[in-house]
Amino acid sequence: MKKVKIAFCVRDMKVGGVESVMIRTLDELVKNKNLDIVVITYSKIKEPIYQNWFNAHPDVPVYTLYPSKWLGTDLAHFFLLRIVQHMCRDVYRWWLRRRKIINRAGKIDLFIDYYNFSFHQEFKEISQPKVVWWHASVNSFVSGNYIRYMKDYDMLVALTDGFVDEFKKLYPEYANKIVRIYNPIDTKKIAERANVATTPRGKYFVCVSRLYADKDIPTVLRAFDKFWDKNNRPNVKLFIIGDGSFRNRYEELASTLGAGKNIVFTGALANPFGYMRGAMANILSSYSEGLPTVLVESGTLETINISSDCKNGPREILCDGAGGLLFTPGNVDELAAHMSDVFNENINKKEMLGVARAGLKRFQTDQTIAHITELFRKFLDV
Repeated sequence: MKKVKIAFCVRDMKVGGVESVMIRTLDELVKNKNLDIVVITYSKIKEPIYQNWFNAHPDVPVYTLYPSKWLGTDLAHFFLLRIVQHMCRDVYRWWLRRRKIINRAGKIDLFIDYYNFSFHQEFKEISQPKVVWWHASVNSFVSGNYIRYMKDYDMLVALTDGFVDEFKKLYPEYANKIVRIYNPIDTKKIAERANVATTPRGKYFVCVSRLYADKDIPTVLRAFDKFWDKNNRPNVKLFIIGDGSFRNRYEELASTLGAGKNIVFTGALANPFGYMRGAMANILSSYSEGLPTVLVESGTLETINISSDCKNGPREILCDGAGGLLFTPGNVDELAAHMSDVFNENINKKEMLGVARAGLKRFQTDQTIAHITELFRKFLDV
């Protein structure tokens, strides 16, 4: 059988859920001898954790379309300089697109736009099949008017049944161009990595997240401060694991809180599973999500999840609140109350973890890869 060449396209490779899921997916797909996998990025890969992966997989080449560092995906915070960079970057990319820069990767049989139509400009002149993965909520899809790109793609992959149901109601004309595929979770590997990871002593909560505005870390910080004050200032810590352009301002906010000395920013960790396994609870506070993998990982490690009830993933993962605690996005009081309930053992932890454990079967890697391969077969002979 002839091998087919599939390109996974992603703007950049920062430490985060989307990138980690893509690497986990590639880990499995490279085992299929009928597939040649390439990765196409906007910017050079700088994160050591991903550099190491590609160094260990030389058979998965990476093609960088726009290598200029100054005109990459990380722009200056200073407003006027940011505008200048935007203008220069748009001209730079337009010029390279005119030269059909994406063809550097050679003949591709199927293109995967792995993050929210980010390659729609590059794909305009491509005749091969194109599939897009959507990693956010249906609200983000609607408010961003992303439906305008659907005519240029052959299939949209959503991460939750909730998204698919709402999408079909809103856009019935595209009902046959959407499919739900969960992110792959290797529960065995997560447990193995947790066994060799560092686990802090004492009682603590953990929040594993990129440090950007949409993750709403201030709500976590303020809720922890309220929890700490209402429970007689216990010897409990909050570990914020992750990095991002908002880290400095979040650290400054933490320093103004009464519980500030109990809040620790660790930065990004290659293996956060020890922290997650030993935590009283894992907290996710996003305003919107696609399918937050961290909730599945935490459930795998038998750690209670406390999550914002944002669209579309948390409620589906946590079985409508039976497999974890949900709070209104941005509601400091609700989150603080949930933290108190966990700390004071006012929840049926055993029952909640049992529901969460049963729900994890949906995310097994073998099932997800089978669904992805089935998707490929719609367009290719694999």
